[in-house]
Amino acid sequence: MKRRVEIGILYSRSGNYRLVSDACRAGALAAIADINGDPSIPALFSPVKYDPQGNADGYASGCAEILQGSSARHIIGCVTLWSRKEVIPVLERFGGTLWYACPYEGFETSDHVVYMHACPNQQLLPLFSHVVPRFGADVFLLGSNYIWGWEMNRVARDLIADAGGDVRGERYLPLGETEVARLIEEIRATRPDFVFNNLIGSSSYAFLKAYAELGREDEHFLPHHCPVVSCNLT
Repeated sequence: MKRRVEIGILYSRSGNYRLVSDACRAGALAAIADINGDPSIPALFSPVKYDPQGNADGYASGCAEILQGSSARHIIGCVTLWSRKEVIPVLERFGGTLWYACPYEGFETSDHVVYMHACPNQQLLPLFSHVVPRFGADVFLLGSNYIWGWEMNRVARDLIADAGGDVRGERYLPLGETEVARLIEEIRATRPDFVFNNLIGSSSYAFLKAYAELGREDEHFLPHHCPVVSCNLT
């Protein structure tokens, strides 16, 4: 008989980053289903789900509810760095472990978090070594106005300086902002070699749609001339 093991699932199904969060949640549940369907594995995972609904203060309470209300000691969850930072004190208090499957900004370590994805240098060194020789070293930096964008662009500035390039602009939008017309006009005016996009969720989708329209108006901004590169879309 298989041993039943409860495991926490802490992903929002609403809010500015719901598409990424839902994809992570679906992946975790699919993996659990695969494991449970394998007769050779002696454990049967039972997901204990909590939806913070995109609210910053919902992650700590959700994490506590999972750890106190079930036998789960491991939680798969969180998409943004601030949600991860919200749960770390709770994990420390109750002896839990977070499995964090998204890219993260680095400059943090915790014995209660398994960082499963790349940090900035692991992403940006190979990315820029591919982009700069092919398109040039002059870049326009974008980000949503919180730590992920700040840290990724900080590392990017150093790499561009080392390559002899120029930062043509650096702009940040509030989370969820979809008004990007002024951003597009500034990129049009500064004419970078490529755009490094760290916008999140709906902001990123609105920008990509507007940038595609810019490319139709001005061939300099077509993908084979001036691409948009990102590390946070998967």
